[in-house]
Amino acid sequence: MKILALDLGKFNTMCCFFDSKTRKHSFLNATTDRHYLATVFKKHKIDLVVMEACGPSGWINDLAQSYGLKTLVCSTNEDAWKWSNVKRKTDKDDALKLARMAAIHELKAVHMPSEQHREFRSLVKYRKTLDWRINKIKCTIRAWFVNHGISIDQGDKAWHTGRALINSFRKPLAECSGNEMWRGELDIELTQLDSLSQQLDTGTFASMRVH
Repeated sequence: MKILALDLGKFNTMCCFFDSKTRKHSFLNATTDRHYLATVFKKHKIDLVVMEACGPSGWINDLAQSYGLKTLVCSTNEDAWKWSNVKRKTDKDDALKLARMAAIHELKAVHMPSEQHREFRSLVKYRKTLDWRINKIKCTIRAWFVNHGISIDQGDKAWHTGRALINSFRKPLAECSGNEMWRGELDIELTQLDSLSQQLDTGTFASMRVH
């Protein structure tokens, strides 16, 4: 069996071409790029593509399967994978070990969600990031008012019925004098707050519920 084991990195990937019958192997230092890896998949005779589960493994798995190649995405947290008493550990070592373990069926496959499912999970995570940004902006704005001895409404009320009061202190940064720069900063933060809030209240995000 001709095995291609990939030790994936953000920018570069070490490819190990391993023949399970002859035990011979060779290496190729590849760019972690869709076009480059597509060329690798098309150019070489491959029966199985093996890689560890990580960030790039999703699209690389999809790409390999699009060329009709059998794939195995594995967990490297298993006991069989752990390195013990090894002084030398390189990308080539990782790739070769991955290939050898695949040849003797010692790798545990992990479930690889579809591209659509991965994109949805990414969107859910991103929505939480936007929620965090909104809360951070609100905390920043509250701190400015506290630091200037100005009272605004507490809780959500400040951003609804109390928003007019907050808006009354905003001012374009270019028009602020030296002692009112915070008003310009407030204007910028409110602009970002409104933009993010509008995005979350409409379209796809509006139908999502984050717990």
